[in-house]
Amino acid sequence: MTDPVLTEQDLATMLKVPGKTVDTLLAKTDLPRFTLDGKVRFLTTQILAWLERRTSAHSGDLFPAETPPPKPLASAPRPVRVTHLPPARPPDHPWVAEESLDALAQGASDPGRNLDRLKLRDALLELNDALLPTLSRRSSGRLHPHYEEKLRTSPWRLEVGGEGRIGAISMAWGAGDNASPEFSDRPHIEVELSKGELRLVLDTVGRTLMPPLSEDELETLRENGIAIELEGPDARAFAKLYPLPSPAPMVSAIAHALELDLEQLVPLWARLA
Repeated sequence: MTDPVLTEQDLATMLKVPGKTVDTLLAKTDLPRFTLDGKVRFLTTQILAWLERRTSAHSGDLFPAETPPPKPLASAPRPVRVTHLPPARPPDHPWVAEESLDALAQGASDPGRNLDRLKLRDALLELNDALLPTLSRRSSGRLHPHYEEKLRTSPWRLEVGGEGRIGAISMAWGAGDNASPEFSDRPHIEVELSKGELRLVLDTVGRTLMPPLSEDELETLRENGIAIELEGPDARAFAKLYPLPSPAPMVSAIAHALELDLEQLVPLWARLA
């Protein structure tokens, strides 16, 4: 026979629930109760009547879990700007020839394609001439190609009988004297040319941006199609890819497209250098 007067523990036993569920009932419902000598007690008849009324009115849980307020709807992300490089049209001349670009694909291991890769190197040096005014202006004259002419681009020549492979050729800009080849010892900006694309990169060489990027700056980079390549929790590089059409664009069209993104990347470089 059920005891007519229940303690909290008795109530938990009768309802077959943990004690903390009784605590929740007391905090969130009008469960009938009374106090005797400072202690909460319950009348079995009142509890049963209350349960009957509640279960008749509610088909679900007697005290459903609180639903957190909905998060405000975020505004739709703004579209990412895709840079389409226009192919050169006669009588204009493409920046690089398709057969020379093939030396970075099927001919990447062929020493017999060194002349084609030399032409690609010369094309990067031509692009340097077109970009240098913007790089210099945005960096207050600090960014420059490597002082040693032979080290201004990554290797392009393969030795006969060797086992090397060259799938891309790059050119870098950095600051200061006595730099390692491609400024690999300090933050730098580089352009990398491969068979089907051009890649513009700000390489942090492990340094941290100070001050860190704000949410607005991150959104601006995303809008402009500049990806953040991570190394652990930190940014290793900021990169933008430009698919190369066939025939390739004129050098002036490429320089114009890169200059727009250098407006974003050079100030970031200055926070690292």
